[in-house]
Parts: sequence; C-alpha cells; structure tokens
Amino acid sequence: MAAMTIDVHHHMLPPSLTDALTEHGVAAIGGEPLPSWVPSQSIDAMDKAGITRAVLSVPIPLHFLPPGRAASLASDINQFGADCVRQWPDRFGYFASLPLPDVAAATAAVGSALGDLGAAGVAMLTNHAGVYQGDPSLDPLYAELDRLGATVFVHPAVFTGDRYPTQPLDGATVAGVQPSQLEFGFDTTRAVANLIFHDVDRRFPRIRFVFTHSSACVPSVLHKLLDRKPMVTAYTAYLKEHGTPPPAEELLAQLRTAEDEARRRVRTLYFDIALSTAGTALDALRTVVAADHILLGTDFPFGQEIGLRHTLDGLSRYPGFTESERAGILAGNAEELLRP
Repeated sequence: MAAMTIDVHHHMLPPSLTDALTEHGVAAIGGEPLPSWVPSQSIDAMDKAGITRAVLSVPIPLHFLPPGRAASLASDINQFGADCVRQWPDRFGYFASLPLPDVAAATAAVGSALGDLGAAGVAMLTNHAGVYQGDPSLDPLYAELDRLGATVFVHPAVFTGDRYPTQPLDGATVAGVQPSQLEFGFDTTRAVANLIFHDVDRRFPRIRFVFTHSSACVPSVLHKLLDRKPMVTAYTAYLKEHGTPPPAEELLAQLRTAEDEARRRVRTLYFDIALSTAGTALDALRTVVAADHILLGTDFPFGQEIGLRHTLDGLSRYPGFTESERAGILAGNAEELLRP
C-alpha cells in the first residue's frame, strides 16, 4: 500500500440534499437505494482500508427542483463539502455540484466553488435531463472551466430525458435489470463519444475530464470515435476530380489515420477504477489510457464497504501494473491531477 492513497470517486449525501429528495419522493439512484451517510462513516471505512484521502462528490441530478431552488441546493451542497474539508483537511477534498442543465447558473457557480469554497474541481453527470457531455449548449460552461484549467469529474446517470428518475428501474432498458448494472456503463460511453464528436477536448484543452468505472464500454467502441470530416472532404474532392471514389488503399490509410487520432484523443482523458478491477476490465482500460491517467475510486457509500474492499483487492492482484504504476493509481496520479 502506498504511503498515501486517494479515492477520487467517493460520495457525500448532505442533509439538505436527502431532505429535498425525500420531499420529492426520490428513494433510489440508478436502482440503488439512497444510503444513510455521515462523514464519520467514510472516515471509518477509509481507515479500515488504508485510504488516506477521499474527494467527495454528489452523483445525483438536481433538476427535480425548479432552477432557482436547484441553484440554492447546489450552493448548500458545496458549502457542506467545504465544511467537510475545513473540519477534516487531511481526509477530504470535494468536487463542487452544479445546478445543471441551467448552464448560466452552473457557469456562475464555478468561480465561487473553485475559488472561495476551495473545490478540487466540479462534478457533472454523463447527461443532465438528457443534455449529454459535449452538447453545444454546455459550451459557455466549458469555456469557463477551460479558463480555470478545471478538473471535471463525470459520474454516470441514466437517460430519462427531462423526466426525473424517481423509481428504482427508471432508465432501465432491460426489464428487471437495475440501471446501475448496465445503463451507467452505456451512458458513460455515450458521454465520452459525444464529447469527442463535438471536439470538446480540442476546443477546451485545459479541462481535465475524469470518467469512471474503468472506461465502461469505451474500449469496444474506440475505433468508432472517428472525426469523419477530413475523410468526407477528401472523398468528395477525389470524386469531383476523378469521377470515381478513391482507391480502397487510400481509404484504408485515411481510416487508419482517423482511428489513431481517436485513440490519441481518448488517451487525454482520465478514468477511475471504482468497482471495476476485474482483470478483463483493467486489461481493456490499459488499451485506452496509460497508467498515469488511471485513478483509484471506490463509489463509497453506494458501493458499500465490500465494494471499496473489492476494488482495492482487484487492483492489488492485477498483474498488469508495475509497482510504480500501482502507486501512481493509488495516489500519485490524483495528486498531480488535483494540484492547484
């Protein structure tokens, strides 16, 4: 175990949030019941597992409230996170919540959260009321985050459009299968793809995006995350000049170039390994990013103590990392990512 261990995927449930959810009949997220939680529970679990520090975040969409109240709740959540850091400065950091999909209010909240309230970055979801990462409507927010060189932790959600998911199986596409089992991974993959398709990584290069669960299904679709515009332009120009499509060899070379560029772009992202340290998952993750872009996450308290222990156990037994790489995943990579 490294001298310091940092968990970047660790949740908080402030009383103001749980009270508001109860008032609106929300008892589960992604099919998982809302756990009871106080900071001491996290500290106890961290102590047992040898985790030095956790970066707290809220994985719950706030659009069950009207925009003004959502902004107020986000502010309360961020103050709670700041208070946790103030009370336990060596144990906690936090990612600020934003009142999305209200982009103007979210953009306005960033400065105070990352400045006065000392957030380590911001937490967003794969989609907010159906608005996915990469959607052009988010550009003003991305511009502010890029200006600040912010870290953006992107937690999976289910897709229910603008309808808030209040029931345990809301967002499930296979009857009886809890959404967090499959849909969270699919939604993470959609969000990564949409971010790439809309050139967010190119247009806002100072944002450091963190996605979760060992990159979900991204490895299996990486070859499809292509920027097709150069290929279409070249194809159209050749057809206009010659009256026939380009030779297959030329098209194949263009396709290889596009696939290589897609791999390069995805390698700029970060991924945590929360609840996803099976050998096959880590093998796939290593095809997506280098070890220095892999971070420890546990999903506590939603993943409970067993999930936390299972994640650490899988990482310790995986033979594909050197000891230096494992130490980076446990702490060093997060220290570098979250450095002011």
